Amino acid sequence: MTPLPPPHRVLIIKPSSLGDVVSAIALPAGLRRTFPHAHIAWLVVPSCADILRGQPKIDELVIFDRRHYGRMSRNLRAAGDFLAFCRQLRAKQFDWAIDLQGLFRSGVMAWISRAKVRAGFADARELSRVFYTHAVKVDRPHTVDRNIQLAWSLGIDVRPEDFRLAILPEAAQQADALLARHGLKPRQFILAVPGARRENKMYPPQRWRELLGLLGRPVVLTGAANEQELCRQVAEDTAAVNLAGQTTLPVLAAMMARAQAVICVDSAANFIAPAVGAPHLELVGPTDPLRTGPYRSGRAVAAQVPCQGCLRRRCRRHVCMDSIAPKRVAAELEALLASGRTKEAGMGQSEAGDWAGRPDPTTM
Repeated sequence: MTPLPPPHRVLIIKPSSLGDVVSAIALPAGLRRTFPHAHIAWLVVPSCADILRGQPKIDELVIFDRRHYGRMSRNLRAAGDFLAFCRQLRAKQFDWAIDLQGLFRSGVMAWISRAKVRAGFADARELSRVFYTHAVKVDRPHTVDRNIQLAWSLGIDVRPEDFRLAILPEAAQQADALLARHGLKPRQFILAVPGARRENKMYPPQRWRELLGLLGRPVVLTGAANEQELCRQVAEDTAAVNLAGQTTLPVLAAMMARAQAVICVDSAANFIAPAVGAPHLELVGPTDPLRTGPYRSGRAVAAQVPCQGCLRRRCRRHVCMDSIAPKRVAAELEALLASGRTKEAGMGQSEAGDWAGRPDPTTM
């Protein structure tokens, strides 16, 4: 690729969902390393913005109220607000727009920005690539590595170790206070995150209860406000501390950083945990660990059924998640904690050395 002119203002477009947003967190560090004086902005929906607030390499959050703007065909105020948003986005005069979402609406946002360099994945969905000036082919399977590889193609010196979320001091204080209220200290508990956006990704509450009974360690449950009932069912008849609905996203990240280990399903927690350096287990059914599995600091416990990794969004039977035996998860957790290190699973199950031959951005 012909070297691109250094940008003064860069827009990262990765608006949602939470796990997808976190999967791109390495890019601001790479941009800052490569272009120290560039202004780095991130277009994000309101529900995901808090995980990015206060991150040291991000200069600006551009809030894209997708739900509100989605009503503009039947609501004049929403239509007017969207037009105002478009004008404001153009006025920011971005030189580069990097679309890591790869959907029609994110491609449109790149085009609306009027950035001279509009980059995205060559295999992006919904015809979004028609809005790009640079459609980049990548071959890494894991979503984090795909984001990094796209950045390399643009001459950005981003590295796998840049996949880190900073823990905000106020969030750390709130996490410590919550733990102290229940007589817990850092590294003395397992954090369990049972929620997921799709039902077929969830581990059944009864299975969770069986698992918690086998761990022999204090367990803290967390979840969003709309997951309180799920967490109540999981905590029923156990000694688990249920903090569902009591943590903001920054506090959740701080809680994970303080946990001895995190157990979750294929959800945002599976990205936040490695981004704060927490060892973790991911319980996997319909999704592919090579694409969205643990990244660098975790292990996948995949269902042992023929249809594992089917990628279906819905399933009437839910046999895969139910087939994961709690005894197997407990044994994997013990092995994880005893090892003192974790499998480099996030790099497409490859060895870290595979990345030693990455291109030098200064020569691209």
